[in-house]
Amino acid sequence: MNRELHIISFDIPLPANYGGAIDVFYKIKALYEQGIEITLHCYQYGDRTPQEELNHYCKEVFYYRRKIGFYGISATLPYIVYSRRSKKLLHRLQKTDAPILFEGLHTCYYLNHRSLESNFKIVRCHNIEHEYYKKLAEHSSKTKKIYFQTESDRLKRYEPVLENAQVLAAISDDDQIYFKSIYSQPEVKKVSAFHTDQEVTSLLGNGSYSLFHGSLNVSENDHSAKFLVEHVFNDFDHQLIVAGKEPSFELQKLCAKKDNVTLVSDPDWEQLNDLIANAHIHLMHASQKSGLKLKLLKALFSGRHVIANKDMATEKSISNHVVMASTNRQWKDAVIKLMKKAFNEDMLKKRTSTMNEFKNNKSVHLLIDSITF
Repeated sequence: MNRELHIISFDIPLPANYGGAIDVFYKIKALYEQGIEITLHCYQYGDRTPQEELNHYCKEVFYYRRKIGFYGISATLPYIVYSRRSKKLLHRLQKTDAPILFEGLHTCYYLNHRSLESNFKIVRCHNIEHEYYKKLAEHSSKTKKIYFQTESDRLKRYEPVLENAQVLAAISDDDQIYFKSIYSQPEVKKVSAFHTDQEVTSLLGNGSYSLFHGSLNVSENDHSAKFLVEHVFNDFDHQLIVAGKEPSFELQKLCAKKDNVTLVSDPDWEQLNDLIANAHIHLMHASQKSGLKLKLLKALFSGRHVIANKDMATEKSISNHVVMASTNRQWKDAVIKLMKKAFNEDMLKKRTSTMNEFKNNKSVHLLIDSITF
């Protein structure tokens, strides 16, 4: 049977160098490997450009300019939604009876369009968007705070558009609970994040440093990095490496003052993978719950010890592989304890068993089983 699927992506998913793009690209790859015939629709903006590699996995790839600035502003709709509208996209969707996968609330402008009523529609819920934007507002300067808070309010009002989908594919345990509690019409399923690693490759033994990594131009990650530098690694000699793209000037100054802190700005993929593999401890601090953090999966698949707070470690099944910390003292004590503890064969065996739940081949079958072709 010919199984066709249209996917609407909020961005061009290559290069897969941040969480959302990673989830979308490796989902496409996994679907292709299962024989799904994909038509991909991408919104293009910023410095991202059409990617020839996508044609290998997709029957067709279409690109649409996101309406940045004035043309993306609505009096009532969220900017992230209204700026992603295209008559060409709608016309192409109207010509097919294939199911449609909307990647995030961002892409749902046409989810409730009457001409698509007969199409099977599934929405990938990357997180609870209005909560995510509310937290961004809390960690932003005045101008950005106003934008993020306004966007949060509009996203909350807009979210019921999800009732027009047949399935919501939540990315985490907590998100699945939330969407099930709000919506009775769409079926809510948990489909874990798609990612780069398919086998646990954590190195045995010891590393010499702790690592915090992430996109440092995201206010949440900037806030977490500053917390670790100022409140955890401020008064002992253990080495910390902070790695990520576009660190703020304030973070650069803060790291430069600490002899035991090294900032690695804009590492390439090979360099970042090397830092992850050789770290002794991975520091997973978040200031808000938002979906499933792909960097946590990365650390569990290819790193050694992990320390996390409750906003980061939201999945019950991984609790035995993460040391939980909340207060400054708990973070310090966990670092001191784990630096003395080698990562051994027994830990590797147990982690390998647990992480089978998060492999792409399991997630793709859950996704395919959710779709009526």
